[in-house]
Amino acid sequence: MAYYSRSNLAYDFTLFEEEYRSRGTSARMRGKSKDESVDPDDIQLNNDEERTSGRRAEKNIKRAKRRKSNFLRIALGAVFGIAIAFVVVSIIHGQVQLTELNQEIADAKATLAEQQSVYTQLEMKVDSSISTTVVEDYAKSKLNMNKAANSQKEYVNLSDGDKAEVSLSPDKNIFESIAEAISSLWS
Repeated sequence: MAYYSRSNLAYDFTLFEEEYRSRGTSARMRGKSKDESVDPDDIQLNNDEERTSGRRAEKNIKRAKRRKSNFLRIALGAVFGIAIAFVVVSIIHGQVQLTELNQEIADAKATLAEQQSVYTQLEMKVDSSISTTVVEDYAKSKLNMNKAANSQKEYVNLSDGDKAEVSLSPDKNIFESIAEAISSLWS
């Protein structure tokens, strides 16, 4: 921005000159006819306007390029945003499934503990129903049985050793008798 030497230097009015020139020249052009004379200041303003319009065109071209690059940046950002959202959603989904499976495992462990407790109770009940005292009571009351007395007991002597007797069958042929005689010699 160029400072013009004017009486009021406290304010920079050059910021508003471009807007003023564009409004002023269009108002002047509407107000003037072709026959009227043109001020040299107006020619300078027109030259300035042409320069600024060239600058504006360059700025517009740069803006268009920026818009295109901005569009690409926005598109790329959207793609990356969607990818990140997909990763986050998949992580959350995995955590939800993991939590559900952990809950199922905890429920299964609780059911197992409960069933083991029921099994232990039933095992104790069966053991108590089959104990010797219960069997004796059942034999005495239902079957009218008593314990054997000493006179009813008979002892067997097993000190003679074990013996086995083989009875011969009459249907043997001669070859079997010869084989048997030879085998008895060996034993």
